[in-house]
Amino acid sequence: MSNDYPARLYVEVTTRCNLRCSMCVKQTEGCGIAEADMPFEVFSRLASCLPHAEAVLLNGVGEPLLHPQLPEMVRFARQHMVPDAMLGFQSNGLPLTPQLAERLLAAGLSTVCLSVDSIASAEMETLHGGGQTMSLGRSFAMLREARQRTGNDRFRIGAEFVIMRRNLHELPQVVRWASEQGAAYMLASHVLPYDERAVAESVFTQDSPEVLAFFGEWRDKAAALGLDLDRYYSLFRKFHRSEDEKRLVAFVQEMQQAASAQGISLHLKRLIEQSGAIPLAEVEAVFAEARAVAEECCLELHLPTAAARKERRCDFVEDGAVFITPDGGAHPCYFLWHRYSCHLDGQKKTVRPERFGSVAFSSLEAIWRSPEYASFRKDVCAYEYPDCSSCTMGPCDDMTGEMGPFEHDCHGITVPCGHCPWCLGGLQCLL
Repeated sequence: MSNDYPARLYVEVTTRCNLRCSMCVKQTEGCGIAEADMPFEVFSRLASCLPHAEAVLLNGVGEPLLHPQLPEMVRFARQHMVPDAMLGFQSNGLPLTPQLAERLLAAGLSTVCLSVDSIASAEMETLHGGGQTMSLGRSFAMLREARQRTGNDRFRIGAEFVIMRRNLHELPQVVRWASEQGAAYMLASHVLPYDERAVAESVFTQDSPEVLAFFGEWRDKAAALGLDLDRYYSLFRKFHRSEDEKRLVAFVQEMQQAASAQGISLHLKRLIEQSGAIPLAEVEAVFAEARAVAEECCLELHLPTAAARKERRCDFVEDGAVFITPDGGAHPCYFLWHRYSCHLDGQKKTVRPERFGSVAFSSLEAIWRSPEYASFRKDVCAYEYPDCSSCTMGPCDDMTGEMGPFEHDCHGITVPCGHCPWCLGGLQCLL
């Protein structure tokens, strides 16, 4: 695909939803996402970029099935896209009817990814699928039957699972259940904590395996020397220290110097205080069991990393994605799509959208090629901004947004990406 056009279009056809899920950004305090449907006139202005797109995803924070013109949008997009390009969306599936399913598949839809976060009745009204397994099963059946009636053999049914402490161990069973319902693939992602209560639900390890291995070696060295790393922060500001306390401070300084020499950033406080977290080995064991079930069921399983990857990568910018809001606004990524708040590294973070124009007033390719947007993408892919998630002193006011709009980080970089959780590998969406 040409770099003159975006390769992946995320088109938020609606921000309305029929559910109020506990882990959703729309349920958080101070959320600035207004309820709106994208007018067809705005959607039609994407026509010039559709022939160049590898994939078009018709969803954002809302439920796409609620848009009254969704089948017409699917038909319009398919008429302008190359035949093998992917056209689909994620959905909770509950508003689906047999008639709507048939209209969507007849229009050329290539995939629907249904949210299934639990098949346990105990999670009723809190997670997708909890207490609604029969309803979700009917949605899967409607899609299977519509594929048969329309002859749309390319259409694939998928499932999506948000990994949390409360449902982690259900993952292998949900993989099997989704396969039995006709899912060809399944996508799993760690939860992004949008409020303080959700922080405890995350089982993602923010430190890379390399960092964990390094710290583990030095923790064992400390124990062999009779030093208790858990005491470090309690005496960090202590003026009069005992000889053992001085030895501990000197040991930590030596460890930090060794890490720096190896190019390793240590978030020391988090590493020391991680006792309440689910062990990485336990998460990886569940992932391994889920992979084994998926292989047995011939289901294509896409799992996130269990721990932060060593090298950051912005999949959205690297892969040529653009995100369009219902009013036509063009944004660079999922994280900078709306105004909202989330909780990262122990603090509330206010996120403000990055907007580069609107397709209501200009063509998408003109926005994409504008110097401002092109420069933004170049700066993102340079990765010269700090990794705020590994900073022991952070997150600072520049990153939390509590003092006002972002201007630049401690490195002087003007793209607000240093504290983005997506590039660590734990979050995924339909691509």
